[in-house]
Amino acid sequence: MVQPTRSQRLLRPFEVGKLISTGRRRAKLSQQAFAERLGVSRKTVSDLERGAAENVSLKTAMAALSQAGYVLSASARRAPSLAEVMAQRAAHRTRVEELAAEPAATARKPER
Repeated sequence: MVQPTRSQRLLRPFEVGKLISTGRRRAKLSQQAFAERLGVSRKTVSDLERGAAENVSLKTAMAALSQAGYVLSASARRAPSLAEVMAQRAAHRTRVEELAAEPAATARKPER
């Protein structure tokens, strides 16, 4: 079993798949052996690990995480603080300014 670590926020399917892949490899199981234990096809395990499994039930995904040594948990979402919102807006503004400056910088380069 995977050693307990801090919790991780998962926002995309491939992030779940990365955990499943890591846990499977840590257990030294092939995708085929993992799939047999899970009761699904090897292709389903491959799709899960790549974040491409479109028709996998929540039950299967939870079982795969469990088999890989993880526990799925949920927590209430909190609203961001004003400071967090302002920091995010400043970061976005800076990034927009950087992107806007790139074409101007490349346009000014002298041709040889």
